[in-house]
Parts: sequence; C-alpha cells; structure tokens
Amino acid sequence: MHRLIEFIKRIYVLVIFLLVEGVALWTYASSSPYTEAKILSRTTAVGGAISNTIGSVEHFFSLPETNRMLTARVAELSEQLEAVGGGEYSRVDTLAQGMSERTGGHFRYHEARVVSLTTNRLRNSIILDKGSADGIAKDMGVVTPKNELVGYVVLCSDHYCVVQPMLSVEFSTGGRLVDNGHVCMIIWSGQSQYRVEAKDLSVYSEPHEGMVVEVRSERLPEGVVIGTIEEYELNSAKSAYSAVVNIAADMSRLDNVLIVENTHYGELQELQTQLEVNR
Repeated sequence: MHRLIEFIKRIYVLVIFLLVEGVALWTYASSSPYTEAKILSRTTAVGGAISNTIGSVEHFFSLPETNRMLTARVAELSEQLEAVGGGEYSRVDTLAQGMSERTGGHFRYHEARVVSLTTNRLRNSIILDKGSADGIAKDMGVVTPKNELVGYVVLCSDHYCVVQPMLSVEFSTGGRLVDNGHVCMIIWSGQSQYRVEAKDLSVYSEPHEGMVVEVRSERLPEGVVIGTIEEYELNSAKSAYSAVVNIAADMSRLDNVLIVENTHYGELQELQTQLEVNR
C-alpha cells in the first residue's frame, strides 16, 4: 500500500494533466455540431487511410501471386482435359460421353498477365507479359480463366505480345449459338465496351434473350463463351437476324489470362492456302 501511494505521488501531475486534457477535448468536441462533424471526419479519414494501407500491403504481398498460381493451375488442368478429349473444359460432366468423337490433345494453354490495356478507343489493345521466347505466336487465342473470350494475339516480341481484343472495330471472329448450333459473325461497332454484335444469323436460328453465344474458330477449342444475347432483330429483307451480345468477360478488369495455342493451326493454314491457290 505504501509503495502504491509513493507511485501515485510520483505520477500524479501527469495523471491530472491527462484528465484535464481529456475533459478539455471532450468539451471542445461537444461544444457545437460543427466541431463534432469536424472531429468525426478527421477520425474517419485517419481510420480509412490506415485500413487502405493495410489492405494495399496485403494485396501486394499475396493476391497477385495467388491469382498467377491459380491461372497457371487452370492452364495445366485445361491441357489435361484437352488430352483426354474434353475440349469444353467448362463441361466436366460430359467428359465420359463420346470421348472418341471429340477433338482433343492439340490445344496448349499458357498463363499470362496483363501489362496494360485500353477500353475507351475504337482500336483497343492489350499487352501481355509473354512473347515468342515463351512459345507465343500470332493468331493464338486469349481467354479468361473462366473460359471467356478476350481476343487474339496480333503481334509478338521476345517477351511480350499484343492482343486485339473484342473491343476493336477491326476485330472479327466466328460465333455459334449454343442451343442450336447456328453460326454467325461477331464484330464490334465501337459503341459500348460491354456489347458486341452477332451478324448473319440464319432466319431459322430462332435467337432469344439470354441465349449463350460461343466462339466458332479453328484457333480455339469448343466452349469458349463470348456472351449472351440481349436483343435481336430481323433485317428489312427478312433474310437474316442480327443480335446484340453482352460480353461475358469484364474487359476493363482483366489481370491473369490464358493464351491458347492450337498445335494444328499451321496445318490448317497451309490447307487454306492450298485451297486458295487451287481455286
């Protein structure tokens, strides 16, 4: 007890000072609505800054590497699925059916990360951190880890490549209605970064809202999703439909992607060249 009294005697000045300061601050803070709002905004700003700093540090040290690892794993599993004949790796439940009838084993997947991209131009582009030294070449397809179309490689350097995304007025690819197999041509008009257009749909295709459109191209396996139909119309000659398609991939938030290599693509190109020569 004696020691406690001696300790209080030594620090009583500091204790009284802190009490007086606390009372003064409380009186000031509650003196008017203005001061209350001012102090609240300051404490909120400080708390938000601390929280943001902690979140940024955690993201810097963990999430990018985790995303890259997951994308690499998706690429590995996609190749394995192709090897057993499952071109549509999003449809695992169909692997056991008709495996001998499927095309498999000639698609390879390379994980890559977006270095830069644009979405607000008529001719947008994406730069990835993989190039010819990594086995990347022109005309390879690019998809998200969820198997959604991004675009096609158009240029390569040793360590980087340029992708022409769907959001380019020069972009075009074949499309296919999942429900009935009718084909179409996919282009972008430059009006919205969330939509592309499906052209030359057969009058017998019977499109409807929500119908899934996937890629029909020798550069990519079956099952790569372009998006879903939002609206459609019959042309004035009543000879074909056109449709507006909501893009499945979030083109403004791309980070980790997969570059898809068709190892038979050169053979297909050679056949097409010979066909043109013989015409």
